[in-house]
Amino acid sequence: MIQIKNLRKYYSVGNRKIDILKDINLEVNQGDMIAIMGRSGSGKSTLLNIMAGLLKADGGTYFYGKENVNEMSLEQSASFRRKNIGYVVQNSALIDSKNVFDNIALPLRYAKSSKADIEKKVAFVLAALDIKPLQYSSIDTLSGGELQRIAIARALIQNPKLILADEPTGSLDEQTENEVLSLFKDLNQQGKTIIIVTHNQQVADMCHKTYSIKNGECKLNQPIL
Repeated sequence: MIQIKNLRKYYSVGNRKIDILKDINLEVNQGDMIAIMGRSGSGKSTLLNIMAGLLKADGGTYFYGKENVNEMSLEQSASFRRKNIGYVVQNSALIDSKNVFDNIALPLRYAKSSKADIEKKVAFVLAALDIKPLQYSSIDTLSGGELQRIAIARALIQNPKLILADEPTGSLDEQTENEVLSLFKDLNQQGKTIIIVTHNQQVADMCHKTYSIKNGECKLNQPIL
């Protein structure tokens, strides 16, 4: 599904180039559930943003199927993301001025879907994630777990093949974290491919494979037998 080879990303500071990611190699198969771990500032979120088509790598290749994502234009990247990827960002990033329904529907409105299509798809994910009673609630009235479920619903609204999640449990209490992790596990069992950036070992233990990023390099962690 995904092949990343010798991927590099750097930032320029004066005349210097500082590597954030260097020679990253990563393979993801359909149905995988993968954790990417590392300290703050290690490049985890940068890698996830490249995989989402939000950032361009400065070297190497990133193939999603037969598509070289790193060679896409901004317009092509946006279309690729809408069609293939659901992105759950840290702290949900919902819009306070819109209610639950409108937050979930946002990607469909950007895609200029019909009103009937929007109502049908939003109703489906509301029911699937057991949040239908919240559909007209204000964002500022909801708990952390409810907010994260809504963020996941928004990521699922276009039925993506790949879900990327950046620290999805970072600000949750233990009980709510377990509920959200159970939801991700259910989605994976339904066939969704999931990549989670995390510093939480419990999240990593739930995944099929775990990679660690350190000093800009990504390595597969071998399971302890």
